[in-house]
Amino acid sequence: MANRSYLYSLSNRPTSYADRPETISGLSEWPYDVPFMYRLLMSGDPQLCASLISDGLDDDEPGKRTQLYAISSPFDPGFARVKRFAEILRVAVAVLPPAMSAPAAQARPASFLDRLKQLFSPGKKTISSIPVQAATQSYAPPSHLLVELDETIAFLQAHRDSYLLLETIELDIMSESGEAALKASVEQELARCKHAGAALDALPADITEAARQLKLATVQQAEEPLDVLFGLRLDNDFDSTRDNATEYPLGLYWTDVLYFELFNRSEYEAQQR
Repeated sequence: MANRSYLYSLSNRPTSYADRPETISGLSEWPYDVPFMYRLLMSGDPQLCASLISDGLDDDEPGKRTQLYAISSPFDPGFARVKRFAEILRVAVAVLPPAMSAPAAQARPASFLDRLKQLFSPGKKTISSIPVQAATQSYAPPSHLLVELDETIAFLQAHRDSYLLLETIELDIMSESGEAALKASVEQELARCKHAGAALDALPADITEAARQLKLATVQQAEEPLDVLFGLRLDNDFDSTRDNATEYPLGLYWTDVLYFELFNRSEYEAQQR
């Protein structure tokens, strides 16, 4: 089983494992990573809260349960950032050639192997053979990415609630042990969520200029806070982690059916009887 991060919408900010929300819905889960869109969505006012996945670890001694933490944030501020990011991204991909969307896309002279590939595949160009001026030419936007952006906004709107909950315990225990170290790992993720929000806020109000800076920051290492955008892909391989086409997923996969189906208050109280 893949260790995952889990994202939920819910009606409260849990203070304990038993502090169950009146309403809760799954939003997404992601293997071995926390995608950029999760962090942006969580960036409104992220705070430590109690995990609702577990009230301790399997190897805890009787009566000595490890306190586990998750991250809570208000839904609306993060959702507003996600919607603005989607608007900027749509403008960015409208003028971005596919070959320039990957971090490795650097204009350079064609190698001998590249020229051989072009000779036998005249309809295709390698990244190295694309001239610098191609970065300013128009092309057909990546349709799958644009469709997923629309579906992202629609899904989140339909599952809107007062708060969000990001659970990373399965990822944390892969590298840490002990209550203090696990808490520190969650705190580091909380800082990454704030960083994602700061990056979006640092983009200019003018959407065309914001799109230009976003596009540039994905392929060239920028200063903080825009450095967090480096490595994002703005083509149809935006979430292609399984075939290693990208190492830094946007995270545009949404479903309310997650591996951990968390109890709301009435379900939890019924289970305790």
